[in-house]
Amino acid sequence: MEERLKKIRENLGKTQKEMSSLLGLGEITWQNYERGISKPKLAVLEKLSSMGYDISWITTGVGNMMSAQVFENSQPIFSNNANNIDKSKIFNLILNELENIYSEQDLLSKPKNFLSIRAFEMTMNISNLADDNTTALNMAKLMLIDENNKK
Repeated sequence: MEERLKKIRENLGKTQKEMSSLLGLGEITWQNYERGISKPKLAVLEKLSSMGYDISWITTGVGNMMSAQVFENSQPIFSNNANNIDKSKIFNLILNELENIYSEQDLLSKPKNFLSIRAFEMTMNISNLADDNTTALNMAKLMLIDENNKK
């Protein structure tokens, strides 16, 4: 992970001191991330995600450095009422990502509707807990990382 964090900093054209300031960290904390002495907490990962960096790539090295297009180019997941999440859009986002996580061989040992059931379960968890667009997308990303790690 330390190499990817350094790559993000360099991509932003920041020094370690500037990067730590940007994220509200002490300079030594960021240096420890880049040295692999410690790992960033969820709040730091969420800040990096809000800057367009993919949490999955940061934590696992899988995927692209920048957030997946499925999240960047998606329609807003809320209807006109900001408190009403469009569950069908979240479901489709998650289902598309799950299809990338599981290979055909992985799915042979699972029930035929495994992906749609997992996507539905994850969507319901997000829609019950999320209170805004950013939170919903970050929760989806973290759940997908967890799903990939379970696999």
